[in-house]
Formats: sequence, structure tokens, C-alpha cells
Amino acid sequence: VSKEHHGNWLEAIRDNKDPIAPVEEAHRACSACLLHHISMKLKRKIYWNPDKEEFKNDKEASAMLARPQREPYSVKA
Repeated sequence: VSKEHHGNWLEAIRDNKDPIAPVEEAHRACSACLLHHISMKLKRKIYWNPDKEEFKNDKEASAMLARPQREPYSVKA
């Protein structure tokens, strides 16, 4: 039981333990929200491949999956 998921997430990082909510489920829930937002912005259907985590033949939608990050918080590929 957790009264505060964000705090539990920070504790899990600090203590090198799994959080109460499974990470994969949280990722998929967040993905659903992001995909809905992209579809709303584009005002059309989008086609998502959940196994590859990419859009099917849609460069415009794919460009909306990331944004420029400011240093020192960027992630290098």
C-alpha cells in the first residue's frame, strides 16, 4: 500500500528496490496518454506498434514522441 506513489518511486530509486506499482504497467499507462495526446494534436488516427514502440509509417507522429532536452538532463543515444 502506498499513499504517495511519487514518494515510493523516489524511495525505490534510493534503496535500489522495485516500486509498489509495476514499472511496465506505469510505462504502458503513460504511453496510452501520450498517444491519445498526439492523436488529438494531429486530429487524426494514428497507428502504434506496441512491441516496437513506434508509429507505423508516420514521421509526423514520430516527431512528437520526443522533444529537445536541456543540458545536463539530456539522454545520449
